[in-house]
Amino acid sequence: MRAALYIRVSTHEQVEGYSISAQKRQLAAYCESQGWEIANYYIEEGVSAKNTNRPELQRMLTHIREGLIDVVVVYKLDRLTRSVLDLYNLLQTFEKYNCKFKSSTEVYDTTSAVGRMFITLVASFAQFERERLGERVRMGMEQKAKEG
Repeated sequence: MRAALYIRVSTHEQVEGYSISAQKRQLAAYCESQGWEIANYYIEEGVSAKNTNRPELQRMLTHIREGLIDVVVVYKLDRLTRSVLDLYNLLQTFEKYNCKFKSSTEVYDTTSAVGRMFITLVASFAQFERERLGERVRMGMEQKAKEG
């Protein structure tokens, strides 16, 4: 199987840290344990998962449509997306082009109703976390503005 390793960090501080290299090592080891060939790395540095307007994600989707990828591998689901709607659309695209989806740290089975419900719940929590963080940041900025 030809694997696409999708790696993403949200902040520029994480780019300088260990997160990208740690994800890279983890995913490469996972692929080796499965006997999969690494087709390509798709690395988003300092990019939010609030939508799919990400250069490396779009490049990966193009490669999926071209039949170059058999499986997308991520460290955690929230590295791919933090939107339930985007997850649904991505999984439909993967399925349409016979591309599997795997997390190296989480177990998902999208072939059953229970598995699809579970992955949707996890995506809901990721979206909730992103939205709550945005609310807290806005509240803090409003308070700072009030205080001058």
